Amino acid sequence: PNAAIIHYHPHENTCSSIDSSKLYLCDSGAQYLDGTTDVTRTIHFGEASDYEKKCFTRVLQGHINLATTIFPKGTESRK
Repeated sequence: PNAAIIHYHPHENTCSSIDSSKLYLCDSGAQYLDGTTDVTRTIHFGEASDYEKKCFTRVLQGHINLATTIFPKGTESRK
């Protein structure tokens, strides 16, 4: 129930609490005259499960692979 929704406001009866046994996702962004920022961080305040570690590692591997990919000259982002 606590998704990254624009102008999200928690409600006392339905919102989740930060819990050391769960992942915490912080998604923040802003718009400026010369650009837009988007920052997403995943934090665990306790001990992550093996499954959570595996998922986190796979996402990290994907980011590294994309960051180190060399695209052919002329490749457009919209295709």
